[in-house]
Amino acid sequence: MAAGITSEQLLSPNHIIKADYAHHCHIYGRGVTVAVLDSGIQPRADFLSLPDASAPSRILHFEDFVHARSLPYDDAGHGTHICGKIASSHPIGSEYLGIAPACNLVVLKVLDQNGNAPLSTFIRALRWIHHYQSSYHIRIVNISIGTTLSSGYSHSDLLIQEVEQLWTDGLIVCTSAGNNGPAPGSISAPGSSCRVITVGASDDNIPTLRSNIHRQYSGRGPTGCSTVKPELVAPGSQIISCNNQRLGYTAKTGTSMSTSLVSGAIALLLEQEPSLSNRDVKNRLHDCARRLNLPHFQQGWGLLDISRLLK
Repeated sequence: MAAGITSEQLLSPNHIIKADYAHHCHIYGRGVTVAVLDSGIQPRADFLSLPDASAPSRILHFEDFVHARSLPYDDAGHGTHICGKIASSHPIGSEYLGIAPACNLVVLKVLDQNGNAPLSTFIRALRWIHHYQSSYHIRIVNISIGTTLSSGYSHSDLLIQEVEQLWTDGLIVCTSAGNNGPAPGSISAPGSSCRVITVGASDDNIPTLRSNIHRQYSGRGPTGCSTVKPELVAPGSQIISCNNQRLGYTAKTGTSMSTSLVSGAIALLLEQEPSLSNRDVKNRLHDCARRLNLPHFQQGWGLLDISRLLK
């Protein structure tokens, strides 16, 4: 074992947040749709079949707000990585297995090949979800985007207003805390909104087995609202998921990855208890998070724990 690496760090993120508990109970996120705003998705076998049965593609819809193409693609790779960690189907126990490997995806491409998006593009995508959420039975919105918005923070109020409209619609909105930490008040918009579930990285202050670098990056509170930010944390460093080719996997680091774990966990919860409201889900996450020995504005309520969430 490398110096400074704990036994828990040798486990995959799925084990750390106890996703294997859900999978052993045959809870995979069936019937739950997650909308992902990102750089797109590369259609792969990972998104075609359920872990215990054959099925058509679980990519219910792809909408391209960058180039208006009709077929799914990802020229940056970030979106496919996020979708893979939420929904990739692999043998149970595999490090490549998504958290909710039977959930459905609606993928909205808002980021270009450089990972940037003008605010207007992002707003169009949020309004698209507002109009089409019922058509695709969307319950969860994953926004692993913050400071990549090329318009900057001058328009953050409009961005937060549109995101909060989705919460008012009854959707569960999960956003990243951003990678501008560790200074206080470094949460990125729209994660600074009081209504959304903002996710930080639980492991940005420790070396991992794959990388001994431990630069602290996860955005910290406080924010302008009176609630705790981030709400909770999940692993974010050197997370393995799908690349944007037909085959292969890659590791990425950031609170974007942490957010995808939480979105997947909520899909598992909604399969088990589909009548839960977004407020119910937020309260359950609060009650079931595992407290860490970290400052309040770094860990929020604590570490995502799926075994507690589903019991």
